[in-house]
Amino acid sequence: MQLENISKNNLFLIGMMGSWKSTIGYKLSKVLNMEFIDTDDVIEEMTGMKITDIFTEFGEKRFREMESAFFNEKTKQSRQIFSTGGGIVLDENNREILRQDGICFFLKAKPQTLAKRIHDSSKRPLVAGSKNLEVRLENIWNERSPYYKVCARHIITTDSLTPVQVLSQILNILEIPVADH
Repeated sequence: MQLENISKNNLFLIGMMGSWKSTIGYKLSKVLNMEFIDTDDVIEEMTGMKITDIFTEFGEKRFREMESAFFNEKTKQSRQIFSTGGGIVLDENNREILRQDGICFFLKAKPQTLAKRIHDSSKRPLVAGSKNLEVRLENIWNERSPYYKVCARHIITTDSLTPVQVLSQILNILEIPVADH
């Protein structure tokens, strides 16, 4: 792939909440000197509201519309690394962008792993207040996994890896020499 070819593309990190999209995206942006965009963080900044408050006040449907509008516009630029919200794949137009307008990595992890990584479920509206976090994550996984798989050019299973190991795998796939990151 080489760095000069990456400079014409966006990189997309997709997956469930807790799959380390933001952690890896940030690290990857530093290594590749590309802009890092966490779609949830940008939406919170643009609206002045937390994602949970947007869900409470306007509903998930309105949040997904906002997310898609932002994503559609922002992906017209290049040399960006996107940590997408876990539900970005629910919209067909977003799936098309993920498949066609960059290199998409699916950071895959089992619901049991995700449950261990999610330290504060109150910040995540789809699991806030869940009596059984693993079961709730399994239900979300069952709905979204076909979409993640169809969008991804590369799938990295993160269950038994550290963030540094995930980063190294992505750099290896991109054919970027792996230094000590």
